[in-house]
Amino acid sequence: MESKTARAEEILLAKVAKGDHHAFRTLFDLYHHKVYSYSIRFLRSETHAEEIVQEVFINLWLGREKISQISNFGGYLRVITKNLTLNALKKIALDFKLNNAQIENWTEVDNNTEHNLQAKETRALLNEAIQKLPKQQRLIYQMCHIDGIKQKEVAERLNISPLTVKAHLRDATKTIRSLLGDRTELSALLFMFFYMMK
Repeated sequence: MESKTARAEEILLAKVAKGDHHAFRTLFDLYHHKVYSYSIRFLRSETHAEEIVQEVFINLWLGREKISQISNFGGYLRVITKNLTLNALKKIALDFKLNNAQIENWTEVDNNTEHNLQAKETRALLNEAIQKLPKQQRLIYQMCHIDGIKQKEVAERLNISPLTVKAHLRDATKTIRSLLGDRTELSALLFMFFYMMK
């Protein structure tokens, strides 16, 4: 049974390495809860834990060409999650020190790779595009795709119909795609990822 599972994972990783979005979605479904559970245990923040999930899977996608060469994917994923969680803890501590006291001999652990920088750039571009949306679209997009609130609950909170929420999300998505312009792969990755998080 173990060998069958290992073989299935090997095939899945090979598909991801070739850029198969459906295989990546399957990989996300299999592992994102483990990443979230590990990070929230240390960060004690749903928002920060969700950011770790985003960063882990964006990094995996950006480095997908080499993903099929990983012999122990579960172990590899734990290492990435641990490093990013430690980085997040360091950043939280650093922000606290900056706001409350002068920093003395503080060295932030810096495990940033080129992929980590790309992930940050990705989020910055998305945030910039979101800020250009009309107010109602921006609010609904934020609530659904960033805060993770169900469309039905958003409709109830804003006292509008679920169909209106859906229409605003559709329009917001089209607008953001347009604003991202020729960044085709970036655009596809962003929307694939945020729809996973719905």
